[in-house]
Amino acid sequence: MRKKIFLVLIVLTFLIEGTVSVLFLRKSKRVEQDVVAVNDCVKTVEENFGNPEKYLKKLSYSVVGSEGEVLYKTDEKVSTSVVEAIRNGDIIVDLHAEGEEPGKVLVRNQTAEQIEKWQWYIAVTIFLSSLVQAILILSYTMYLHKTIIRPFDEMSGFAQRVAGGDLEVPLQMDKRNVFGSFTEAFDLMRTELRKSRAAEKAAYDAKKDMVAQLSHDIKTPVASIKSASEFGYELAQDEKVKERFNLINFKADELTVLVDNLFVDSVKDASEIKVSPRENDASTVKEAILHADFQNRAGEFEIPACKVFTDRLRLQQAFDNVFINSYKYADTKITVDAKLEDGYLKVAIRDFGPGVTDEEVAVLKEKYRRGRNSEGKEGAGIGLYLTSYFMKEMDGEILITNEDPGLQVLFLIRTI
Repeated sequence: MRKKIFLVLIVLTFLIEGTVSVLFLRKSKRVEQDVVAVNDCVKTVEENFGNPEKYLKKLSYSVVGSEGEVLYKTDEKVSTSVVEAIRNGDIIVDLHAEGEEPGKVLVRNQTAEQIEKWQWYIAVTIFLSSLVQAILILSYTMYLHKTIIRPFDEMSGFAQRVAGGDLEVPLQMDKRNVFGSFTEAFDLMRTELRKSRAAEKAAYDAKKDMVAQLSHDIKTPVASIKSASEFGYELAQDEKVKERFNLINFKADELTVLVDNLFVDSVKDASEIKVSPRENDASTVKEAILHADFQNRAGEFEIPACKVFTDRLRLQQAFDNVFINSYKYADTKITVDAKLEDGYLKVAIRDFGPGVTDEEVAVLKEKYRRGRNSEGKEGAGIGLYLTSYFMKEMDGEILITNEDPGLQVLFLIRTI
């Protein structure tokens, strides 16, 4: 609807400009010298030649003598010689008084003056309409940026984050722009992907738990078999029987090694997330915080200008994890403070919730560890674990401390 209004206004200004210009041009072509007024002036001068007080003043003209001398002029704009009058396109009329020609009347050409005035009006009209058009086009450009370009950029960044595995931060929806419905569908895809990933992780964890339990359970009978084979080996008298017991013992050792390896693999994170830090401007840190704080809890803050050693995507995920935890467990306002110190950009993110116990603070960065306040809330206990991992891969660190009130996560981001 707004696009149509902008386009109609632009077209309307063009029509108004064209209409006014045509009217002024037509009017300027109709400007003619008042012949009757010229004749009245000439006749009056002839009848009162030499007596300027009785001359008519309705026109702009001058009277020159037969020798070219100026006998009378109404104003300074009139021509004062025949040559000048011819050059200006003025009306030149010979005077006849008592059978003689005592001089000439040089009537100023007002047609050119009127045309010039109307042309000036046309120029002003075109300037004003062009100014209005420029304002409308600028407004329309800003409207397109707000409703199309900026939402598209946000979706592009959102797609990169989803591709990087960040499925926690929702995409803000504004159904008034052209991407409204598409944005909703895009965010629905993120939600379904998160559910699918959660289900996949649950299945994977269940499988790991089952493998760990089985490998643990297998160890007991294998140990029994090994013990029995060693006992049988000592009791056996026949060399062939001893050889068989020795083979059983060897295979039991081999099986023990395989079961141990299986147990270790079942409890170890099999996937290594790639982190590729490089030099970035500190403005990327502020941008990451603003994107992570999609509920706008942090308010105004500043990041000191510097160069940092970061992976932009992983830093974004790190901040996302911290803000998501604050939204989920504290649900309060958030403060962001940043300063340069000891070769690091230190960014402190603090909420004002109930916090956690001192014992829990020490283990929050461990995998699958969650505080007591997480009961009844979804989560896997790997957010701060991954955040800590990402920061270490970028030569940084996070420090978690209890405040009064709230919890603070201090990011140590290495500067260059």
